[in-house]
Amino acid sequence: MDVLGIQLENCYGIQKLDATLTFKGSAKIPSGSAFSVYAPNGFMKTSLARTFMDVQEGRNSQDLIFPARRTSRLITSAPAIPITPESLFVIKPYVERYAGAGTSTLLVNPKLRHEYEEAVRNIDSTQESLLKTLKEISGWPGKASPASEIKDVFQFKNPYDFFADLADRLDGDTRFSDLAYADIFNDKTIAAFNAGTLHEQLQEYMLKYQELVEKSPLLSKKFNHTGAADVSKNLQTNGFFDANHTLNISSGGERLEVTSAKDLEELIVAEKQRILGDKELTAKFEAVDKQLQKNVELKKFREYLTGHPEILAELGDFNGFRKKLWSSYFNAAKPALISFAAAYASAKDVIAETAHQAEAEKTKWASVVAQFNERFYVPFKLVIQNQQDVILKGEPPKVTFEFQDGQGTCGVDEEKLLQVLSQGEKRALYILNVLFEIQARRESNQQTLMIIDDIADSFDYKNKYAIIEYFNEISKVPFFRLIFLTHNFDFHRTISSRLQITRSRRLFAKKTQGTLAFVEEKYQKNPFTTWKGGLAKNPAFLVASIPFVRNLAEYCHGITSPHYLMLTSLLHVKADSASLTIRDLETSFKATLLDQANLSLPNPTNSAMQLIYDEAETLAIKADDDVELESKVILSIGIRLKAEEFMITKINDYKFVNDINSNQTFELYSKFSLMFPDASNQIMVLSQVNLMTPENIHLNSFMYEPILDMSALHLYDLYGKVKALV
Repeated sequence: MDVLGIQLENCYGIQKLDATLTFKGSAKIPSGSAFSVYAPNGFMKTSLARTFMDVQEGRNSQDLIFPARRTSRLITSAPAIPITPESLFVIKPYVERYAGAGTSTLLVNPKLRHEYEEAVRNIDSTQESLLKTLKEISGWPGKASPASEIKDVFQFKNPYDFFADLADRLDGDTRFSDLAYADIFNDKTIAAFNAGTLHEQLQEYMLKYQELVEKSPLLSKKFNHTGAADVSKNLQTNGFFDANHTLNISSGGERLEVTSAKDLEELIVAEKQRILGDKELTAKFEAVDKQLQKNVELKKFREYLTGHPEILAELGDFNGFRKKLWSSYFNAAKPALISFAAAYASAKDVIAETAHQAEAEKTKWASVVAQFNERFYVPFKLVIQNQQDVILKGEPPKVTFEFQDGQGTCGVDEEKLLQVLSQGEKRALYILNVLFEIQARRESNQQTLMIIDDIADSFDYKNKYAIIEYFNEISKVPFFRLIFLTHNFDFHRTISSRLQITRSRRLFAKKTQGTLAFVEEKYQKNPFTTWKGGLAKNPAFLVASIPFVRNLAEYCHGITSPHYLMLTSLLHVKADSASLTIRDLETSFKATLLDQANLSLPNPTNSAMQLIYDEAETLAIKADDDVELESKVILSIGIRLKAEEFMITKINDYKFVNDINSNQTFELYSKFSLMFPDASNQIMVLSQVNLMTPENIHLNSFMYEPILDMSALHLYDLYGKVKALV
């Protein structure tokens, strides 16, 4: 991915963007894996990230506010070749419960994993067929398979092993296979069985039933009426009597010859009715029956028992009967079980070998977790529990947390952890999942373009630099390409420096009449260095430097020095402001900036204040949403001076004004608000001046970053409103 083409129209507010980002090198520019794009607030940074996310997730992009506008999106990794979803990874600022799609494919030899996946697919396919068969035989309701119920009944750990072993232990007993499992065992009936009373009464019924069976001249404990009915059915099905065979049955010591299926069935039914009609057994059934009148579900179960009274005796050991039922279903599903066992047997060696390698590969997973634990400052440590299942079965990683408060350590689940963590700490937890996803792509050699959308927001500086150091490392992976999108100028400057991103790949977003563009960053280090070199040639640099030189004059000469006071009179309206000339400005600059001893400014007798107003007016007329710092500094100075002129004229108390020695704009605003409480529109404009134009703009980026992040359009609008006041 040497060249990335981006052509967008009407994508989430981006009216138009046509950009080409070149990662490959040239004669003058070395190759590089990363771009950093700084975009002030309102420059559609999030919209761009969202558009890339649409590509990643296979969605069409759109303009949400103006859906009727035609949307066009073409993102290519080479001329005319659209970028593929799998080659994109958009890292959002924060997702509370994020799990990367690639996490489950981590860290097993690709060839072995492919063999494993083929084996598992075959096993899963035959298991699915088996469960479908069991669902039909058991009458299991709904769309879900009975897998969880079977596991609950037999308490096994590995379903593969359980079903494979069953194939060798089938006994052919299908006596209960025609019973509907859920009609007998459901939430209500199981709860009733477990309640105690019903269980005891069922056991009493069973004991009496067994007593009657043992005394039967025809039946026995091992050959009850259910078994006798099965014998009758099988003989009839297999044409026993049709072949003129007869059956000798012992009944009370006498031998009876049965010559037809009808005679046998009548004999069995008569004995069944004799036993089930016993008065004492009937009384015990009535005690059970009372328990089955408590709700609709149990009444339905009672009706089922009425049609199948023979299962009452089995319910004395209802958990055992659950197993008997499923065993009958397993026997009825014998072909499907044998098919599954064969598929499992053929794949066991591949699974065992892959499991062995997965165990050996734990060190790679451990390194991801250790990297997080060591680099990020959070009150918890992480442990991966299901390493092997994540790798082999595609399960999401099960992360356990150990919370530490300096006095002790306590295990805690993710839900509770998220309730106590700060926003920055939550973001750190999100970063862990990002690390897993990146590691997955790294291990699989997946060529990836990462769109990193303000990943360091809300982090303290220790964690912010941990993130930057991590991206510095992965930027060296030859098949990774990184594009950082940020509205945080300090992060833009830091990431550019740490990753040694060249000038041509350090970009500012610029918007002109709705069209978004990426332009090369003008200032690679401190903008003041550039301004100093153009003081005599570029009046914009000269005006923008005033607050910076004033700041230096404060440090070098003190707040009572003539240079500090003179420069202050160009940032606040003072008694001498109108009389100051460009020569005065030159004198203070030369006295403060030792490398500017030979500075010679043009038009030395012209008004310095007028120069400020002229530069502000030039910018306002052009009204370009310029991201350059000097434009915003000049507009801020012009806005504040015009606002102060207006307030001073209205207040008309020069003693009050002259006595102000700090925070002049705010003091004037407070006085004006008290004097003219009904001037609500003017007060609103003046309050915006206090909010949007900083009192001090210092040399370091932390102080001038807020004004850099502000859209110039807001300043143009405020400049026009303040001009209208005067």
